[in-house]
Amino acid sequence: MKKVSLGLVLILLLGIATVSQAQFLGQVSTARTVSSGGSLVGGYVGVQDQLLALYGQYRYGFAKLFDGGVKFGFIDYFDETGFVLGGDLKFQILEDPLTAPFDLAVSGSTEFAVTDPLTVLSFGGNVIGSKSFKLRTGRTISPYGKINLRAERVEVDLPPPLANASDTDFEMGGYFGADFEVANSFHLLGEFVFDNEFGFIFGVNYTF
Repeated sequence: MKKVSLGLVLILLLGIATVSQAQFLGQVSTARTVSSGGSLVGGYVGVQDQLLALYGQYRYGFAKLFDGGVKFGFIDYFDETGFVLGGDLKFQILEDPLTAPFDLAVSGSTEFAVTDPLTVLSFGGNVIGSKSFKLRTGRTISPYGKINLRAERVEVDLPPPLANASDTDFEMGGYFGADFEVANSFHLLGEFVFDNEFGFIFGVNYTF
């Protein structure tokens, strides 16, 4: 009976971990890449069910239409504090207005999060689209969206006598938001997260 109970606990914990898990870091930028030799820094707050994330981003333009970024921050997940680290490389394949009436990019990304008792590692690919509109003030607003497909491994660290457990699965998520230019090189953004959990991200970006 005890073995059956322990087995049910393991199954339940893995189920909670897998169902509750979504990517913590979102998209937080449009499909347009950082200019060659340029940089972008940003800070963000993300909220999902039982989750609060505070993190930052740095992006660098390696070449025209090609950039990369790293993200790092802290999470509070089910009242347990941990950290999250992510990175991506993005290549813009369509450029508004030169080759299309919108911007389109593809990227590869990874994310690693640790918070007791969970460790989550994911690798995936993304398709990102955006469109910039000029306002009467001369500033721009840029709606954007991302579809993410990824392989995700969740490990649950359990105290003795329970053994650690893990599960690997394929996940899909959608991220949709808008970037508002409020001053030269300074942008505000809001983003909705549609993954295993619904969430919202708010933040600022500065380019130089």
